Amino acid sequence: MMRKLQRTGLIVTAIAIVASATAWGTPTMAGTRNLVSQANGGQIAKFSSQSVDENGQPRAEWAVTNLIDGLHVVGSHTPEGSYGWCSQSVPSPDNPEWVIFQLPEKRLISRVVIDPVTDDPEWLGRWVKNVRVSVSTEGVDGPYTNVGTYIVLRQGIEQTFDFTPHEAVWIKLDMTSNWGSDYCVGLGEFKVYEAIVTNDELDQLISRLDALLLDLKRYRDSQLHQQEEANTQAVTTPPAAAAADGAQ
Repeated sequence: MMRKLQRTGLIVTAIAIVASATAWGTPTMAGTRNLVSQANGGQIAKFSSQSVDENGQPRAEWAVTNLIDGLHVVGSHTPEGSYGWCSQSVPSPDNPEWVIFQLPEKRLISRVVIDPVTDDPEWLGRWVKNVRVSVSTEGVDGPYTNVGTYIVLRQGIEQTFDFTPHEAVWIKLDMTSNWGSDYCVGLGEFKVYEAIVTNDELDQLISRLDALLLDLKRYRDSQLHQQEEANTQAVTTPPAAAAADGAQ
């Protein structure tokens, strides 16, 4: 069921990419510069919560600013002091966890990239699942225009989401669910890319399909990695333990 949902999500993304290629009056293609990174002047303007210790003090290794510091958890490697971001509570559709990102200036944007990977292992179910992206040019408190609602796959890969270009200074990411944990929601990095005006619609479509193909390749590699781990576990599990698991 999970794999069927993931494949469906990728197909829906492909359809959205083709549709958005003609939805904007002037052809555009996504740039390559992450506008919201700290290195490029991006900021965290507001957020709902972040992990705190027993004294109520923020845990620096789980700080919300880790979302734009350019440091990634990759496999068993976690950058020192940057585990990703972790909320203080569990989100829901009626009470989401959220982060508002601020660009240095007003820009036309058409793509966000979400890396769900944190120092928490995937099987804990804390990684973000359902998200909503909205934008504003009027102020940090809005009003906001919804540009897309997405499912972030339960995979250790960066995931690209394209939408019809919108002007933005503030980008709000609402997180309405994780993958089952009753503790928190977390994610690793959040990126925003400019919509660059081009007179060549084919260039625009190729750019967006390239992003989709990259996501598909990462998904395939992740599936192969999971299958290899499952095969290794099946080979190395003692017969008695395997029999006991089967009897339960």
